[in-house]
Amino acid sequence: MSTEPVSPDERDPANWSAEALARIQRVIERSRKTAGHAVRDTFARPEREMTAAEFVAFWNGTRMKAMATVGNTRAPHIAPVHAEFINGRLRSTIFETAVRRRDLRDNPEVALTTWGPNGAAAIVYGRAHEVADSLRDTRTGASGGPRRTVALDIEVTRIYAMKGRES
Repeated sequence: MSTEPVSPDERDPANWSAEALARIQRVIERSRKTAGHAVRDTFARPEREMTAAEFVAFWNGTRMKAMATVGNTRAPHIAPVHAEFINGRLRSTIFETAVRRRDLRDNPEVALTTWGPNGAAAIVYGRAHEVADSLRDTRTGASGGPRRTVALDIEVTRIYAMKGRES
């Protein structure tokens, strides 16, 4: 997700600093306290709450996420993306020509979600910023033409997450 190769150790919360996990834990706890009724009613189940380490392991263990943006036209845009936490930071990439990239220039607010077995789910809100000098070539698209992506660093502002139901 960044311009440099990332090792599996950097993705694994067991290898992060205590402070990196504590920052995520604080966001999770603040999000629980300030959530609206519908979100609390869905996610505030003590037996299904995730710790920061559990959340990161779940998030990074799901391959695809959906990322939504809204630009100056106020029209929402959503697409599947790869996004993962690396050493406490949420990183993703976006195609150079994507409408969501234009959206982010006008409004950096993003929402991402992913889900897993038995009702496990997570929603992350934040502000996305392009990583300087991260434009790079990537695989070709359906047209066969070249494509490029830029890396995004997402400042996480809210996290809602819950484990799946026990079988």
